[in-house]
Amino acid sequence: MRKLSVDLHGHDVLTAVDLAWQRVSEAYSNGYGTVELLHGAGDVTEPVEAGRGRIKWALRRAVEGGELNSFIEPGKTWFKAGSIVLTLKNNPRPQREQWGREPPRAHR
Repeated sequence: MRKLSVDLHGHDVLTAVDLAWQRVSEAYSNGYGTVELLHGAGDVTEPVEAGRGRIKWALRRAVEGGELNSFIEPGKTWFKAGSIVLTLKNNPRPQREQWGREPPRAHR
């Protein structure tokens, strides 16, 4: 089973969430089995509105709200401290591997 890791560090929250959705969609289309979204902030244990951890909690809300359910097996999601591992649905007709361009990072 092929696994994709997506590093979201350095992106603003909206760009990170959009990139995560794009990569999950592409990974499904390309026949991958899992996607790990690396968001960091492993020590941030409660939702935040500002500062570190915003990407983590925005992604968790999106996954829990079903925004990726057309591509993932919701019951097989693993919320780790610094990432989210998503198990993708089986794509019976994967395409030849293609990936969109990653947007520039806002922070280094």
